[in-house]
Amino acid sequence: MEVYEPAARTGATTITQFGELADRGGDPAAAAQAWTDAGFDDASTARWLAARCFDAAAARALADMGVTPEQGAKRTRDGGGYIDTIAYKVANGDLTARQGAARTPSSR
Repeated sequence: MEVYEPAARTGATTITQFGELADRGGDPAAAAQAWTDAGFDDASTARWLAARCFDAAAARALADMGVTPEQGAKRTRDGGGYIDTIAYKVANGDLTARQGAARTPSSR
């Protein structure tokens, strides 16, 4: 017998917990839909947002490379010359997902 799991879903409440950076100044429901479309549920979205990754596509790219939110939360000066998390810099476009993955402990 096959067991069907419900599709991953992120709700607007998860987005609003992280403020304006999480919704990019827009509708929290639209931001939640972007995270849902990227395959994240509330718990995993919250972990990426806590790592300062405010872009669902960037989080998906990092996750597809085997990077966890906790690894993405590592701080770096690479990419832009300021100190912030790897996940933030990938979401901001200062590092590619491949460059970000190379800076995480999983790549060593």
